[in-house]
Amino acid sequence: MSRRAAVIFVLILLAVAGVMTLYLLGKRVPMDPSNSGNSAGNLQNGGLFFEMDDKVFFANASDDYCLYSMNLDESKPKRLTSMGAKYISGADGFLYFYMDSTRKSSKVSGLGAATNQYGLYRCKANGQDQTCLIRDFCGEVQLCGEYLYYQIKTNGGSLHKIKCNKTNDALVAEEIISPLCYDNGYIYFTGVSNDHNIHVMNTKAGDVQNSAINGNYFFPAVQDGYLYYLNGDSNYSIWRTNLSTGEQQLVTSDRVDCFTLDRNYVYYSYSNAQSPSLRRCNLDGSDKLILYEGVVNSINVTSRYVYFKIFGNDTLYYHIPVDLSAPATPFSVIAK
Repeated sequence: MSRRAAVIFVLILLAVAGVMTLYLLGKRVPMDPSNSGNSAGNLQNGGLFFEMDDKVFFANASDDYCLYSMNLDESKPKRLTSMGAKYISGADGFLYFYMDSTRKSSKVSGLGAATNQYGLYRCKANGQDQTCLIRDFCGEVQLCGEYLYYQIKTNGGSLHKIKCNKTNDALVAEEIISPLCYDNGYIYFTGVSNDHNIHVMNTKAGDVQNSAINGNYFFPAVQDGYLYYLNGDSNYSIWRTNLSTGEQQLVTSDRVDCFTLDRNYVYYSYSNAQSPSLRRCNLDGSDKLILYEGVVNSINVTSRYVYFKIFGNDTLYYHIPVDLSAPATPFSVIAK
């Protein structure tokens, strides 16, 4: 072989190796023990909106809850799936969600709309490389470090986990424990079989469970060192417990159906027959405001907007800017 031919041969080998390396890197699923998914508050309201890398990923009520992406200002919506999605989470450029084949887009035809693609799914943020991780009827899903913790709803219900790269699938508990409230290696959940205390599961130490606080408490959510929850012994008002000191504090005495929160505010549905409303208060309960009058649910929050639905209308969201620069208005998009 001549010197020139040998050089060309080496260059071809390097080019092939480079292409193969890029291909394998493209298929690699990044995993980090410090990763966490959507907020507990959003997930406990269906996990319908999730913000990551200056994008919002959402289940579009105007298009049969198909998974969409859009910019933070709600521009450039793009459909990512042809079927419904919920419990949306993600990290490192990948999305994780439950695909609900009972909801199929009426805007899409062909093979993609005809198949049943239910189960726990992973895809890239642009919608490509959609991969079924678990083909089963799953309930709640949360990203906890390198693992997805997920419920199986059949046979009485159970909690499982699987690594994001589709390995190490394992049973965690033979109870349908909620994995939605995850913070720094710990899952906080309401007891299922024996009590309604809030328990804590250490995901970094073999998923060992211990009792955290005793009472009839529901829908836990951790924010900045506090554990927020509905207090069933106090007319389903919102309370919080300091995770360092154990001190409990009333946030609002209003009876609440559901709530979510961000770094500044708690957003909640005030349950009152005469004056139901969407309300907001500071994390300590001060400065209460009425944002919308009516019975609302499915409250999700991003850095720019609060999204919610009105009772009795499952095909339309409303939204209101978090800075309250405009009143609540309908939010409806269809990708072109």
